[in-house]
Amino acid sequence: MHFVVVHGWGFDTSIWTPLVARLPKADVTRVDLGFLSDTAKDRSDWPDDAIAIGHSLGVLWLLKEKEGRFRGLISVQGFDRYCPHVPEARVAALRRGLDSDPGGTLRAFWRSCGAPDFADPAVLNVPRLREGLDWLMHWDAEAAKKRLQCPILTLAAKDDAIVSPAMSEAVWGQNTILWSPDGGHVLPLRHPDWCARHVAEFAHSLTS
Repeated sequence: MHFVVVHGWGFDTSIWTPLVARLPKADVTRVDLGFLSDTAKDRSDWPDDAIAIGHSLGVLWLLKEKEGRFRGLISVQGFDRYCPHVPEARVAALRRGLDSDPGGTLRAFWRSCGAPDFADPAVLNVPRLREGLDWLMHWDAEAAKKRLQCPILTLAAKDDAIVSPAMSEAVWGQNTILWSPDGGHVLPLRHPDWCARHVAEFAHSLTS
């Protein structure tokens, strides 16, 4: 089975390391959106029958940029649009923070996600982070989600301060979400065993 994994805003591919380690027989393509590196690696060299796993903004990116390029979609605390579920003013505040204090802004963001000190602020790609905030404010992939013909698995956390339970239910429906009681906004880091079990069961359902 081939998986393609895409991280969310303010993170990089290392958010997937614990989960990937629990899928030892899988081939995995890691897409790096460039928030914590000099260059983005928006790879698309995965087979069309891959299972796509997106975290947060990574789901929006998959829907907007790679619609139909996967056999199944797994949303880990993801969405098809960020605003208007979250006021644009909140995203604009993050942008002002990037302009004035990038390191402090990302440290506060990682802390609110439940992953304090996720990375060294020295590696921040501030222009790319600003671009990612524009995606959050303006991208809308709701129609692309509705056009999907593939199975979808949705994982979310009850204590997520970034993508609230109400937002997850508004995007995916009340009866389609598998809930973790905790995990913050970083389920792949905090509960990789739980995530891997559901990912493996979903993948098996597509091949059985």
